[in-house]
Amino acid sequence: MENVRQAVVSILTQYLNDGSVDNIMIGVLASRAVDAFREYVNYPSTWEEDAIVADMMRHKSCIGDLALYEAIQQGAEFQSMHIESGLYRMWQKKGDVYTSHGVVPFATT
Repeated sequence: MENVRQAVVSILTQYLNDGSVDNIMIGVLASRAVDAFREYVNYPSTWEEDAIVADMMRHKSCIGDLALYEAIQQGAEFQSMHIESGLYRMWQKKGDVYTSHGVVPFATT
């Protein structure tokens, strides 16, 4: 799972190269995104860890976007609306990140 996390760290580091988020926070965001993706997808118990990691690597752009979603919201967690000096900001639903990448969870009974 560490190689997935490192891939996401690399994506975030490249994207946030302006220094707006420090390396420790990038690592935390990457770990949270990896965990959130794995929980959302709900991999069947019959899947081997290698298969899960391979699937997550195929979806690293989605996981990177999940981490970016969290990074952009720093200081505005759970904000549903913000208006300041004529700027109006409202967040997309986090689930839209999965949808835009075509990721759907496995169904369980």
